Amino acid sequence: MTAVVTAEERPRFRPDVEGLRAVAVLLVLTYHAGLPLVGGGFVGVDVFFVISGFLITGLILREVESTGRLRLGRFYARRIRRLLPATAVVLAATAALTLLLLPPLRWPAIAGDIASAATYVVNWRLASESVDYLAAEDAPSPVQHFWSLAVEEQFYLLWPVLIVALVWWHRRRRGTSSLRRTLLAGLAIVAVPSLAWSVHLTADSPGAAYFLSTTRAWELAAGAAVAIGARRLERLPAGVAGALAGGG
Repeated sequence: MTAVVTAEERPRFRPDVEGLRAVAVLLVLTYHAGLPLVGGGFVGVDVFFVISGFLITGLILREVESTGRLRLGRFYARRIRRLLPATAVVLAATAALTLLLLPPLRWPAIAGDIASAATYVVNWRLASESVDYLAAEDAPSPVQHFWSLAVEEQFYLLWPVLIVALVWWHRRRRGTSSLRRTLLAGLAIVAVPSLAWSVHLTADSPGAAYFLSTTRAWELAAGAAVAIGARRLERLPAGVAGALAGGG
């Protein structure tokens, strides 16, 4: 028996977003390829975080506004079905290749990295070990690239719960403000401290600031804010919208 995927659960294809994703991928790939013309290509990861916040919030909003609630169990089940098979294959292959190709001296550390990647907390492990993502001379963990996925999954774990709490609070208040305004207010509670912490920690400990979810949450929140305010943005004059798009 196959599960029925309703319209609010089905991701909408957005050619503009997919194009932005492609640009972000190219930035990251060219940076890791060492091309001199793209020295700051790692910012592609920042773009990914904004896109992820936008897409997942849009998906959640469609369900909340069409059904009046968010089914957390179904939401998390979709994430597990989407990620777990590929994650298991990659980590199993990484473990096998580590045993075959790398010296035993590195096995314990990599085993810890794999376990952290499997539980989506590898970014915290890398931050605690003061790993410098931008240091080309250091041998990286074979699962270091899982750090950004870990940040996203932690956001996906907590953000829906916050939305459910905000929806409940909004209905109890029965005020005149719209649900989207309530969500934006809740989002600001997450985004503003995260941005402030990111600025502070980047100056004090840039390695930790690069990996931590607490310093990255504002980027996902920025995408979420765009999704929440999309209706107002659609009503902007074409000239204003074009200027905003051109400004990034």
